[in-house]
Amino acid sequence: MQIKHLLLGVVFAIIWSSAFPSAKVAVQYAPPFFILFLRFFFSGLLAVAIAKALGQEISFNKKDWLSIIAFGVLQNSIYLGLIFLAVTKIEANVSVIVASILPLTVALFSWFFFSSKISILGVVGLLLGFSGVLVIMYQRAQSGSELIGIFLCFIALLATTFATLILSKINLKKENVLMIVGLQMIVGCITLLPFSYFFEDWIIKWHINFVLTFTYISLFPGIIAPLIWFYLQKEIGTVRFSSFHFLNPIFGVFLSFLLLSEKLSFFDFIGIFVVTFGLYLVQIAKSGSVPNHNDKNSSKI
Repeated sequence: MQIKHLLLGVVFAIIWSSAFPSAKVAVQYAPPFFILFLRFFFSGLLAVAIAKALGQEISFNKKDWLSIIAFGVLQNSIYLGLIFLAVTKIEANVSVIVASILPLTVALFSWFFFSSKISILGVVGLLLGFSGVLVIMYQRAQSGSELIGIFLCFIALLATTFATLILSKINLKKENVLMIVGLQMIVGCITLLPFSYFFEDWIIKWHINFVLTFTYISLFPGIIAPLIWFYLQKEIGTVRFSSFHFLNPIFGVFLSFLLLSEKLSFFDFIGIFVVTFGLYLVQIAKSGSVPNHNDKNSSKI
C-alpha cells in the first residue's frame, strides 16, 4: 500500500469517527432528520456544481443509477438518519463502537450472499468482535432509552453494510467520483424530506456551536470523507480499505471524550479492545472480501 493511500485511510478514519460526536452536538439544536435534509441539500448541490465545473458529466447506465439511488437511500437516509436519531438517546461513543464493526458485518454478509470463504482466524475475529460489542451493551441494558438507541444503531449498521456491498458494484471512475458523491447525497435529501416534514418541527436553536458543527459535517463527513472512501475503494479495493475501520473505535471514543467529555467504564475499555482485536483478526485473515472488479485479492476471508 502506498504512503498516500495509508495517510488518506487514516484521515478517513478520523473524519468518519468525528461524525458521531459532531452529530451529538448538532441534534441539541435541531431535529435529526431536518439537519440531514439541510446537510444533503447544500452538500449535494455543492458537490454536483463543483463536479460540473470540473467537467464531470451525469452520464450513467441504468445499473449505475439504481446503485447510486440504493446507496443514497441506505447510506444517507437510513444509516445516517438512524444514527442521528440514535444519538438523541445514547452517547456518541456507543454509536461509534456499534458502527465500527462494519467490516465484521460486511465479511459475514459477503459469506452469506457471495459465498466468500471464512477461515478459522476470520471466524475467531468475527466472534470476538461481536462479543466485544455485547460486553459494552450488557452493562447499558439497564436504561430503556439506551436500548432503543442501540437498536437504532444496529439497524443503521445493517443499512451501511448493504450500502458497502452495493458500492462495490458501482462503476467508479476517478473522473466521475465527485458527481456520484453529490448525486447520492441528493437522493438522501429527497428521501428524508417527507419524514422530516411530517414527523419533526423545523425549529433551529441558532448558536455558534450549531453553525460550526453543521458546516463541519456538511464539508468533511459530507463531502471529503465519501470522496476518500470512493477513491480508496477504487484504488486499493474493499479489502484493504476496510482495514482502516479497526481505527474507528479508538478515534471515536477519544474524540467523544475530547469533544463531549463522555466517560467510559472498565467494561467499555475491555469491549473496545476486544472489538478492535476482532477487527484486526478479520482483516489479517482476509485474502479477499466482497468479490468485485476492484478487489485484486478476492478469494476468502
